[in-house]
Amino acid sequence: MSKGEILACSKYYFQLDGLEDLIVKKVSGISTTLQTAGDKKSFGVTKGGKSAIQATVTGVTNGKVTVEYVATVGDDRLVKWYSDSHSEPIAGGGTVTKGVRKTGSAILYNQGGEEAARWDLKGIMPSSYKSSKMAAGEEGLATETVEFVYESLHRVK
Repeated sequence: MSKGEILACSKYYFQLDGLEDLIVKKVSGISTTLQTAGDKKSFGVTKGGKSAIQATVTGVTNGKVTVEYVATVGDDRLVKWYSDSHSEPIAGGGTVTKGVRKTGSAILYNQGGEEAARWDLKGIMPSSYKSSKMAAGEEGLATETVEFVYESLHRVK
């Protein structure tokens, strides 16, 4: 990798445990926010009437990652994982996956095809699933879009 090389957002992959061979069309929403208190206005005064303000981290909020996959013949693993991860709406009860979550990574590659940046996600679970619009005369590829929630996000490279 060249020093100072600019990374392109078109050389990437979103990897999930057990689903490393899927064709990824688009990834969006990788984010985390530190919740803070005491950073907007004075929370008290000290001797001499001086205002006390201090930003303090009180928690973390993760975003949702949306991944659009190109659909392939006979591969129903995404919708099956989604269904298996949630209780049956009417009958209720436990899930097929028994609450097991996946780990994964969003990876950017440099111009030489080497991994140049990586965000590791843990505790991944699908929260929504949808397929592409189907219409006569449609020219696009069939896609499956899955929105994921996750427990932690760390940039490790």
